[in-house]
Amino acid sequence: MKKPLFILLILAGLFYACHPSPNSTTKKSVKVWGNCEKCKSRIETAAKIKGVSSADWNIDSKLLQFKVDTLIATTGQVLKAVAKMGHDNELFFGDDYAYSALPESCQYERRTE
Repeated sequence: MKKPLFILLILAGLFYACHPSPNSTTKKSVKVWGNCEKCKSRIETAAKIKGVSSADWNIDSKLLQFKVDTLIATTGQVLKAVAKMGHDNELFFGDDYAYSALPESCQYERRTE
């Protein structure tokens, strides 16, 4: 009779250890440079990497707000993906080639170091 109980306890422990914590999702807010609705679409799409459940960039405030599961992705990974599309942000400069390929309406005044 002790053996089934022991197996049940082991399985419960494994389930608990493999199940992500409900507190692993956090909301972040970071500055990302851009100008228009096209930028908004590009930034939000780039930010939605694996582990990001929502992303919203505000044209006026230049703030990207996103929810990220910190067990899957980091803020740095999200911002690298955005920079790869040509948009400067708090942590990374946008890729120069990607920036130069942006439509003229999307080319913003680039930040300095």
